[in-house]
Amino acid sequence: MLHQENASGFIQNADLLEVRPITKKIPPYLVRVAVLWGCVLVGLFFALIAYGTTPGESDLPPGVAPFRNVSGFLNASSTTEWEIVMAVHPKCPCTVASVNELNRLLDKVDDNVRCRFLVFHPVNSTPDWMNGKISSRLACIPRSVIQADEGGETAFELGMKTSGAVIVFDPRGKSRFHGGITVSRNHEGDNLGVRSISMLIQGKTPPLTTTPVYGCSL
Repeated sequence: MLHQENASGFIQNADLLEVRPITKKIPPYLVRVAVLWGCVLVGLFFALIAYGTTPGESDLPPGVAPFRNVSGFLNASSTTEWEIVMAVHPKCPCTVASVNELNRLLDKVDDNVRCRFLVFHPVNSTPDWMNGKISSRLACIPRSVIQADEGGETAFELGMKTSGAVIVFDPRGKSRFHGGITVSRNHEGDNLGVRSISMLIQGKTPPLTTTPVYGCSL
């Protein structure tokens, strides 16, 4: 046993000066719970990634814009403007990002572009079914027309089955681009869809003429 003399000349036991950590064993069931919870979190993380990057359904659009006296789609002899048609489900939160991206695109191009929003609503639904955050945003976009699309009939005819899908028709009414304008669900930022449309309108060759659509089914 070690002894040492303190400043007062007294002998004290050095063992008493040692600080011994107190260890407490974690119960095995808590370890299992922690491991299980960690696995759940990892699984949810990868599930969210898979959901956000899984594109919706889409079909090929018609080669030329359909001419309808009622809906006013352009045709080869009616306009010198480009037209961007977007399918919108007003209850789809992912579509907010698509609408914002389109609005930013319009700020960068000339005034020779107009938009048509085909806003889905169920058959026999009341008019206020389409009201909400997305519809309010659509009303603020310049050079645009909001068209109620009962049951998604017009969108389906154009091959659009997912909210946020767009088709770009040139001044002659020819389909030049179709797809989405976000990189994933409800994610804003630079993407090939917006860049391709912008280049088309400027008369340049785009890197792509079709992109995946990320949004809710119509």
